[in-house]
Amino acid sequence: MSKDLSPGFRLGVPPVVDVFEFARRGQLMEGVFSVNRLDRLLEDVPEQPFAELVALEQPPQHPGLVKYLLQGRRSKVGKLQLVVKIQALLLLECQRCLGDLMFPVDRQTVFELVVRESDLDQGDLEDTDLDAPEKIMGSPTFNLLELVEDEMILEVPYVPRHEICPEPLGEVGTEAQAADPTAEMQRPSPFAVLGQLKIKSQ
Repeated sequence: MSKDLSPGFRLGVPPVVDVFEFARRGQLMEGVFSVNRLDRLLEDVPEQPFAELVALEQPPQHPGLVKYLLQGRRSKVGKLQLVVKIQALLLLECQRCLGDLMFPVDRQTVFELVVRESDLDQGDLEDTDLDAPEKIMGSPTFNLLELVEDEMILEVPYVPRHEICPEPLGEVGTEAQAADPTAEMQRPSPFAVLGQLKIKSQ
């Protein structure tokens, strides 16, 4: 079966498509858009920087852009599927040190397209394959951008934190004193200095 592959990149958000036809034809779509187009995501993250839209061969190296790849296909048993791959770099706030945290997103999900809401039922848990693709409702007017945004939201950690927080500049002196306990002993007492001033004034 020949595949209708879309050449090159799409600079901008993915469009609304007939997702069943997209999968049947094995279409491929990829592109880059500004993370600031994702209104629901921005409700729960700090303000993201704006970046110029450019075609990217590698994952984004700076926050501001989302790179996506969407692939329609049939499974080995003939089920229509949609593969979603997303790469981005989000600017978050570390909840430990309150500093900037660069959080990489690299997510790939396979969805099985169904026609009716009743088809979403997974059946008995004993018969459920944990490795089976997640089922989603398809549509002739399927909003790919909303799906990409859903996947981005799922990647954002509930409590973002650095593995090791960067050292604040104000704590350098404190740590130096802790490393050299005699430093505090060598520092003249402010009361001793005051006493010397009183003696000189007499």
